[in-house]
Amino acid sequence: MKRKVDQVRDAWATGDRIGALRFAARFFDRSKETKSFKRGMAAHNNPGFYRQLGKEPDRMVHDALEVLARRFGLQ
Repeated sequence: MKRKVDQVRDAWATGDRIGALRFAARFFDRSKETKSFKRGMAAHNNPGFYRQLGKEPDRMVHDALEVLARRFGLQ
């Protein structure tokens, strides 16, 4: 069984950025980064809800992907 970090890296390497974010959003720690991953995935899954809240879901996903890349050294 692969570790979640390896699944994140594999998904990113194949070009599946949302898949990598999906794996990262399942981390159990309460770090600032993991909370960003969870918000980004929620914004991806429910964009209409976040627009009703006055937020930009595309921007939230983009920001979460940037944090993910920085956290794991992905390019």
